[in-house]
Amino acid sequence: MPNFSQALSAMAPFCRFLLFVVFVALISFKAQFVSCVTDSNDAAALQSLKDSWQNIPPSWKNSDDPCGAWDGVKCIDSRVTQLGLSTMGLAGKLSGDIGGLTELKSLILAGCSFTGDIPDEIGNLGELSFLALNSNNFSGTVPPSLGKLSNLYWLDLADNQLTGSIPVSTPNSPGLDQLKNAKHFHFNKNQLSGTISPQLFSSDMVLIHVLFDGNQLTGTIPSTLGLVQTLEVLRLDRNDLSGEVPSSLNNLSSVNELNLAHNNLTGPIPNFSQLNSLNYVDLSNNSFDPSEAPLWFSTLTSLTTLIVEHGSLQGTVPQKIFSFQLLQQVKLRNNSFNDTLNLGDTIGPDLQLVDFQNNKISKLTVDSGYKNYTLMESCMLLRSLKYELLPGSATKLQNHIRPAWLIVEADHVRQIRGSALRVVNVPIHLKGTMYFRGPSFRELSNVSVFHELEMSMWVKMELNPGSVFLQNPFFNTDDYLQVQLALFPSTGKYFNRSEIQRIGFQFSNQTYKPPKEFGPYYFIANPYPFPESHKGASLSTGVIAGIASGGALLVLGLLGIGIYAFLQKKRAERAIGMSKPFASWAPSGKDSGGAPQLKGARWFSYDELKKCTSNFSESNEIGSGGYGKGYLDPEYYMTQQLTEKSDVYSFGVVMLELVSARQPIEKGKYIVREVRMMMDKSDEEHYGLKEIMDPTIRNTGLTGFRRFLDLAMQCVEESAADRPTMSEVVKAIETLLQNDGLNTNSTSASSSATDFNSTKGVIRQIYGENLPKKDVNDSDHAFDYSGGYTLSAKVEPK
Repeated sequence: MPNFSQALSAMAPFCRFLLFVVFVALISFKAQFVSCVTDSNDAAALQSLKDSWQNIPPSWKNSDDPCGAWDGVKCIDSRVTQLGLSTMGLAGKLSGDIGGLTELKSLILAGCSFTGDIPDEIGNLGELSFLALNSNNFSGTVPPSLGKLSNLYWLDLADNQLTGSIPVSTPNSPGLDQLKNAKHFHFNKNQLSGTISPQLFSSDMVLIHVLFDGNQLTGTIPSTLGLVQTLEVLRLDRNDLSGEVPSSLNNLSSVNELNLAHNNLTGPIPNFSQLNSLNYVDLSNNSFDPSEAPLWFSTLTSLTTLIVEHGSLQGTVPQKIFSFQLLQQVKLRNNSFNDTLNLGDTIGPDLQLVDFQNNKISKLTVDSGYKNYTLMESCMLLRSLKYELLPGSATKLQNHIRPAWLIVEADHVRQIRGSALRVVNVPIHLKGTMYFRGPSFRELSNVSVFHELEMSMWVKMELNPGSVFLQNPFFNTDDYLQVQLALFPSTGKYFNRSEIQRIGFQFSNQTYKPPKEFGPYYFIANPYPFPESHKGASLSTGVIAGIASGGALLVLGLLGIGIYAFLQKKRAERAIGMSKPFASWAPSGKDSGGAPQLKGARWFSYDELKKCTSNFSESNEIGSGGYGKGYLDPEYYMTQQLTEKSDVYSFGVVMLELVSARQPIEKGKYIVREVRMMMDKSDEEHYGLKEIMDPTIRNTGLTGFRRFLDLAMQCVEESAADRPTMSEVVKAIETLLQNDGLNTNSTSASSSATDFNSTKGVIRQIYGENLPKKDVNDSDHAFDYSGGYTLSAKVEPK
């Protein structure tokens, strides 16, 4: 049986390869199974915590291997290093068992419903660098043992019910003054009392955010705060602090927000003349000595917001302040300013609100050239705002962030165009609220600021463009900027649990950094409505790995039986397929009307390239690439909705490149617009495009040129509904080739010889109606600048 022996010999190398694959699969399965086993001490600690918590994730109920299957648990070498369960609805008490996770680096339990004390055992977590227990119902005192966490850089205990003083170290006890690597002290919105010890701050600390607002702290502001040169946000407002503001605060050259409002501070109004980075300052509702406006009112050009309400300022208002280029709001109501309020002749471009109500102003002077303001009540000026408001929100300027046609509600989007209203089903989105604790701005009418925030989210969080929506920004009673957030899944109708965990971790672990002007933040998510299929039992990673490995071995075994014959068949099919340039446009002869199903890159031998280009002759060069510029579908640009005809537009641009041998955008002018301007159907030979045609093809007997150009212009129609499908484009090109006597060997659906001009509407202008024709006798280059143009605003989102 010589033929059979030869076949066995031919398959021998493949069999050896198959055995090698099986061996590697077995080894990898064993390694994966072993790696899923959690350290016994860590597993015991988590099991104890699990037994004392309610509303635990479903995966915690279906496996005893935390590292292998538990949501919110991350491990390295079988040791638990991250525990992130933010906004998952957990409830219960945080017991001392947490101290058993000795390799834990990140503990995030923000936005849950935990009660009771914060256990001292957290101080045993020597590797911990991130601790976020904010937005719970913890009570008791701040554990002094936290001072032992030498690697800690983020400490957030805000929005709880903590009492007592902020602990500092003693000879017998640690304290928070020992946290030399900490950058964030977030203790706001608690019930902390007592004085702020001067020992808490020192020059070797690297704090950037100190948020003590919304407590019951007493005593004076410690002068040692001025030693922390890295400080950027300082909030001591809404406490019961007294005494003079220490002069050392004038040394905080990096601070951009300083809020001391709603205390009992006395003495002279503080000198902040050296705070050259200061954007926002609020000294309202204190008991400073009566005085004229301090000099720094007229020198701190970085200010965006100046607030001293219910104070004791008097005399003339300094005129220079109103000329600051970054200034947005001046709120000095309920003081004793008198004489004339003169805004001067150079008012800052961003100034939106000037409020001097309840002063002793006798006269208001505004430069005659400045008309864009509204006088409200007594000495309150509001710059007239020119933007469209959502229906029903005419008195709530802050509600407008999204375009006027979009409101995110529940599980659908309402699209508003005049009186028309239609409901469009959309994927189920994750909703929640973002709280920005120290933004450097107060003016909410600048929509671009929030669009920048949206863009930074979908870029940094790896979401699709347009999948982030913000609504209803306002400053709440805690003086935090509160914004409603909705995130939409990139694929499918729902986020899966791993995606929700990833997003939650990026927010709670502060992996996502918003634009700097928004400052420190936190995010509280609403419960996500997972589909029923996501709520059932789940298998552990080890079991899944076992099933996958076993199935892979079976598939490999079956595959080995027929692989040799299959490879021989594919070689023959590949040889045939290389002669069919359009074989992949409509698979299996089915005209789907969709985008092409590409099979991969086609390689050409050197001899083939040499033959097709006449030995690489320059006379055969046609067109040049634009590397992405100019190919973008305008409807996609306007709506951020990709359709099956978006690529048709790009293909049409390429067709025009072939005709003109020009890049899509050249000297600031767009090829589509230029061709539309110059087209003249009365010119039967060149269609009016002789001046911009590629000289190589201009005088070569252009059979089918008119139909080729008509097809290209149909492809670049503004509306996707007016464009052909890609399969229709292919059939039209096949027809053109066949009419020239060429055989395309196409396996797509039967080509149609119908002229596109007989089946489609009249070609419409994309970049403006009734554009003037280009003078073809003009000696200047056809693509020289000829004026600006804008996209049509009439595109309806799909």
